[in-house]
Amino acid sequence: MDDGIVVAILGVICAIGLPVAAAWVIFVQRIRARHEERMEMIRSGVILEEPAKPEKSPNRYPALRNGLFMIGLALGVIVAIWMGPVMNVGDWFDLTIPTMAILFGGVAFVVYFFLARSIQKREEMQDKQI
Repeated sequence: MDDGIVVAILGVICAIGLPVAAAWVIFVQRIRARHEERMEMIRSGVILEEPAKPEKSPNRYPALRNGLFMIGLALGVIVAIWMGPVMNVGDWFDLTIPTMAILFGGVAFVVYFFLARSIQKREEMQDKQI
């Protein structure tokens, strides 16, 4: 084999493989130490309580979020194509479409946030009335 190929392979192994291996070893050691600590507590008669996990509110409207996002992206592309020739941006024309798509996608997420919040408040009010 060529020495350049060997150096490249060793470079990739050292740059990617060693950090991944180190992270894996640390992860396994933390789990093993926690397990040993819990086993020792059980042997000594201590009753273990599971820590209370914070309650996560599930995303109840993924279709609404995804639909608004797709509409926002499409509107952004349409506006960019329509406004591109009108705006005299010169060499920056290539960035007009992605910029508008990202802008309108972000606006769609903000609209989703307010819509989802108002729907959840309405549902909470209905639950309280019942």
